[in-house]
Amino acid sequence: MSGSLAWLLIMFLRNLLNETGGQIPPQGFRYASYEVTIPRKLSFRYGLQETRYVSYLLQVEGKDQVVHLKQKKGIVPKDFPIFTYNKEGDLQVDYHYIRDDCFYSGFIQDKPLSSVTLSTCSEGLRGLLQLNNETYQIEPVQSSATFQHVVYRLEIEEGAMHMRCGLTEEEQRHQEAMIQDRKHVAVRSPPAELWWPHKRHAEVAFVVEHERYVKFNKNETDIAMKLLETIHTVNSFFEPFLVEVSIAGLEIWSEKNLIDIGKTLGRTLKAFTVWRHDILLNHLKNDAAHLIVYRSYGRNIGRAYVAQICNNRATGVEVSRNFNLFDFSVLFAHEFGHNLGMSHDESDCKCDRRACIMSALYSRTDKFSNCSYQKYFNLMDSPCLLIPPNPDQMYKLKYCGNKVVEKGEQCDCGSAAQCQSDQCCKPDCMLHPFANCSSGLCCARCKYRPAGSICRKSISICDLPEFCTGTSDQCPEDVYVQDGAPCGDGVYCYHGRCSTPNGQCEKIFGKKTVRAPEDCFRGLNARGDRFGNCGLKHGIFKKCNAENILCGRMQCSNIYGLPTLEEHQTIIQTTIGKSNCWATDYHSGMEVADIGAVEDGTPCGTGMMCISRECKNVSLLQYDCNATKCHNRGICNNHKHCHCSYGWAPPDCLKEGYGGSIDSGPIAKNWNGVSVGSIVGSVLVLSTVTAAVGMGVYYRFVLRNKVRRMSLRISPSESTEERKPL
Repeated sequence: MSGSLAWLLIMFLRNLLNETGGQIPPQGFRYASYEVTIPRKLSFRYGLQETRYVSYLLQVEGKDQVVHLKQKKGIVPKDFPIFTYNKEGDLQVDYHYIRDDCFYSGFIQDKPLSSVTLSTCSEGLRGLLQLNNETYQIEPVQSSATFQHVVYRLEIEEGAMHMRCGLTEEEQRHQEAMIQDRKHVAVRSPPAELWWPHKRHAEVAFVVEHERYVKFNKNETDIAMKLLETIHTVNSFFEPFLVEVSIAGLEIWSEKNLIDIGKTLGRTLKAFTVWRHDILLNHLKNDAAHLIVYRSYGRNIGRAYVAQICNNRATGVEVSRNFNLFDFSVLFAHEFGHNLGMSHDESDCKCDRRACIMSALYSRTDKFSNCSYQKYFNLMDSPCLLIPPNPDQMYKLKYCGNKVVEKGEQCDCGSAAQCQSDQCCKPDCMLHPFANCSSGLCCARCKYRPAGSICRKSISICDLPEFCTGTSDQCPEDVYVQDGAPCGDGVYCYHGRCSTPNGQCEKIFGKKTVRAPEDCFRGLNARGDRFGNCGLKHGIFKKCNAENILCGRMQCSNIYGLPTLEEHQTIIQTTIGKSNCWATDYHSGMEVADIGAVEDGTPCGTGMMCISRECKNVSLLQYDCNATKCHNRGICNNHKHCHCSYGWAPPDCLKEGYGGSIDSGPIAKNWNGVSVGSIVGSVLVLSTVTAAVGMGVYYRFVLRNKVRRMSLRISPSESTEERKPL
């Protein structure tokens, strides 16, 4: 009887395991624990629970555990390209919708060394729980009406063949010897203030070979989700390094393999490296590319080149027979660690686990060793790692249906399904007979917007608006007031902005903030550190020379409250004499613009402005829009063409018209937006005032000289009264 019950239990668990998608354990492993649990979402009083914070109660090996999670954004690229091939061998690209709000990381309550990495993208919890030096995996039971999940732990079978990285000791020594000859690798230690600064970023392209694609049931969305969950898990491994790994894109060899999947991992890696250089980089830019294959290479399950990140050989190959999230994540982290300069751990390499990720023999672990940190440190300033991913970058092939209007096309509404909702464009990338256009700032309801319709408003006194021409769907080029035009007291236009020190301080620290006294600039910008400098040169902060002291980092005072800044951005407050100086820092690895550097165009003296961290004379801008050029009825734009006030016509503002320039498009007869006249008038008044002040100074100088010459003619005998200078 007991034997029958045991058999029934085994059959039940086997069926349940198949339902979860876990299938069979990876080669060489067995289930050490396995249980069914129903996670219960916890609610908090007073509405404290938010979408980005969530907690669950679940059982792990028979004990209740409370898991606290925080949502992680940025796992999924804004436009995630999946490249495939049709039967004719033509490359095609599609953009699958994948949620970006379902990835979480966190910890287990009352377990200080625990960590949790989960996703909720597939109507359940899927991911890893690190608890008591053990790794548990959780997956939803498919079609469960009661939100059932399985939580299990794997361990190596006794007598099982240990899997290993295919990089041999001999080949590793050979590659490390080659690294010493690479001139562009920063083997010296960077300055102390740059040591281990903010995030590094690596964009990895994944390529799935044909047989692995077939074993994945040819499900492109499922493959993408598996790899996104892999990257989510891998980022938890690399988090102590402040390295953020992201997916540049996915390519699937959907019809056939494009290289020979060789009999050895070394041959496959070499062939893939050549293909990446010759083919892949032409349509999918990446910092590294990794190939996922199904073929078995015995004990060897992966191989990669060492310390080649940002180079032509930044590649790796991973074997995936029975996909398991944790095991594949550790394998990829190991091989990608090679790309980042990490070699196999030796006997004196330690981490707080029984084994570390860079062990030559595969081990289920989530920690890198002290040796891995040292090896990575030598490569952490590789150029591509300093550049954050561009969230707006899209990878497009030239073909009808990619939503980009290319040569020979009148429009492009995307796929056939997307074109059904487009009233202007047909699926063959041609306009409907009644349509003039389908997109653009000057297109509305398939027709060109009327001439004079504003399509781009001015954003400052130094910017100019643009108007539709009535004959195109495109807004004219963005133009602005000519550089060097006065826009305030001692302030001049530069690249469409009128920058003042007080204005920049208010942007950083809030209203009523003002520029700090010059003592702050002299004391801090002469240091040449992250809080006071005149930019970077060869990765080292430059000290500001005396003449450029006002053009380094902005120093502010009169601070009433601290602003909310981006992650890793720092505010420093320094007292110099009686002045309180406030500033922000910036690192090359940060993902936001540097708000603390003095803006180009900011005054740094009479008739002077900051340009590229140097104080330059405004005369270098060669502003030549004198009063007669536009006849006091307009101002010059950056093409040195007159932009006329309303009532006068370009090109010279002599004849009556509706304003604008030959670059901006015509202004509508009844247009009454933020008047061009107000911009023109303001600049003209400032120009006139500047000229008047200049003439006043000139005549005062002449008068003083005349009086002095007259006084020199007076004989000393005519008066002994002491004369005072005028």
